Amino acid sequence: MNKKFDITGLGYTAVDYLGFIPHIPGENTKLEMKGMKIQGGGPAATAAVTAGRLGLSASFIGKTGDDAFGKKMREELENEKIDISGMVVEKGKGSQFAFIMVDEKTAARTVIWTRGSLSPMAPGEIDLSIIASSRGLLIDSLEPAAALHAAKYARGKGIPVLIDAGTLREGIREILPFCDHIIGSEYFSDQISGGKGPSEALRKISSFGPVSSVVTAGEKGCIALVDGEIVEIKGFDVKAVDTTGAGDVFHGAYLFAVLQGWDTVRCCIFSNAAAAMKCRALGGRSAIPDLGELLSFIRGSRAEYDFSL
Repeated sequence: MNKKFDITGLGYTAVDYLGFIPHIPGENTKLEMKGMKIQGGGPAATAAVTAGRLGLSASFIGKTGDDAFGKKMREELENEKIDISGMVVEKGKGSQFAFIMVDEKTAARTVIWTRGSLSPMAPGEIDLSIIASSRGLLIDSLEPAAALHAAKYARGKGIPVLIDAGTLREGIREILPFCDHIIGSEYFSDQISGGKGPSEALRKISSFGPVSSVVTAGEKGCIALVDGEIVEIKGFDVKAVDTTGAGDVFHGAYLFAVLQGWDTVRCCIFSNAAAAMKCRALGGRSAIPDLGELLSFIRGSRAEYDFSL
């Protein structure tokens, strides 16, 4: 591997079918959908796209089938200038996809998804030379065996590891000690704290020894543990259209910020802004900003923040 990357994302990718609906439907009902969009999605894949939009060189390691869905995923990543040389294409298998209903009044989304017929990504399918050529590794929790192998390898190479901890799935606790930045969703927070709230969740997360412990909180922003204290970092106001992928964008922006050498609070402010901007359009990737747009948005929203690079 002669290429060098700023970040590598490893984990899940999918094709998303998205559309606006007036409300979540009940049983045996019909609703007209508006504004349908078909685009690539998935936590680690969209985080890699975010890093690329912000100006970093990025690669993605994941798995698809050899069907039309798999082809679309790979083509979209390539169109975003994401290196996909480490992706695995499993012959004769159906790829991942999702149906996403977006409430046109609240921008909240309901996701129905499938892994298709793919086998789980095995540790031996990872091209470790790609990770070794990267400055940072971002993993999600949907390929736990592969993520554990990659995180251990990156830790051994001194490469910072960020985990998108969306759900406390089986095997995730074994991965967390090898992660430098653990960012949990509100759902993960409830799971790991036993419903005791984000403060207790952050204490639990910090026990695994990361550099930063963060819980995202949607439009409210995020909560972090900084020097032993719980700090709330408020979100940014936008006219939200669709929240799909907001967390994925937060993670990609956070790893960008980590590679700038910023402290936890600064990383959170930057990532909150990126996630908010994503919510301006339907789809997880449609409104991801470039770096200039994001910095301008932060300055225009919060004059007290100096985000000169």
